[in-house]
Amino acid sequence: MVRAKGFATFFDFCDIFDTDIGLIAQIVVTLQKYERKSSMKKLYKGMQDPTKSFLLIGTDEEVADILEELNGQGMNPQIRSVLPDALSDALPELDNVAAVCCVPGALQKADMQKLYQFCQEKKAVLCFCTPVLGVLQKNMQVKNVGFMSFLSPLDEPLSHWWNRLVKRLFDLLFSGVFLFFVFPFIYIVATIIIKRNSAGPVFSIVKEKNKRGKTFGRLTFRSDDLPESSFFRKPAVQKMPQFLNVFMGNMSVVPGMVKCQFCKNADEWYVQNWSLWLDIKILLKALFNKNKIQ
Repeated sequence: MVRAKGFATFFDFCDIFDTDIGLIAQIVVTLQKYERKSSMKKLYKGMQDPTKSFLLIGTDEEVADILEELNGQGMNPQIRSVLPDALSDALPELDNVAAVCCVPGALQKADMQKLYQFCQEKKAVLCFCTPVLGVLQKNMQVKNVGFMSFLSPLDEPLSHWWNRLVKRLFDLLFSGVFLFFVFPFIYIVATIIIKRNSAGPVFSIVKEKNKRGKTFGRLTFRSDDLPESSFFRKPAVQKMPQFLNVFMGNMSVVPGMVKCQFCKNADEWYVQNWSLWLDIKILLKALFNKNKIQ
């Protein structure tokens, strides 16, 4: 095998330690992801620190857009804002800054260098935000070419068939366990109580359309005639028959049955950030009546 001269030392290193190059590459990628995650944790921590300020650099309109989005996500940092033209004069007077957010294009090259040096000296996290991209309601991915960074919309996780399969299997498992082990007992008790109070079916059915455009009947316990204090008047209990809808594939546990107000534009945020672990966290928080995710 012919080896490029520039990589001879690297390949020899791998031969000496009998190391797979793919494994080394995976380790490097993992370390880079950990470093980025650590930086983001430091940024979020800085935003929430009441003893330090979060510096926004941009026009009044841009600062207002960023602040509105942060507040919508449950973040209320101690904001200090500076107009781009006034940055050079303001930097020497700024202190106790945890993080700095700058709108790209707002600063000249010389001011950008001063800002970077300021963040290095103050050990503040420097980030860049583009409020205009918020209208797309898409997560963005960064692609670096040399020292230039390019943003492009990130594919939604559920646009991939394997993620949809994982979500469907989770719905089948979760609803199947509940329907087999728990629901029969609840159904028997509900039937006795509901039939004792009024004639008619045990379930109420509301016609709706699923994501494929097919009409189905969303099920709930018919508990309107029961006393307000009745166990079956609780919203969570009323929805229990919907596990049948989930098992049949017309609904999902999250966000079909469980509606969480975890941020502004919650449904759009959920689709953009879906993961199996996110579904589990939402269910756990719903079970413990902490129906809000920061």
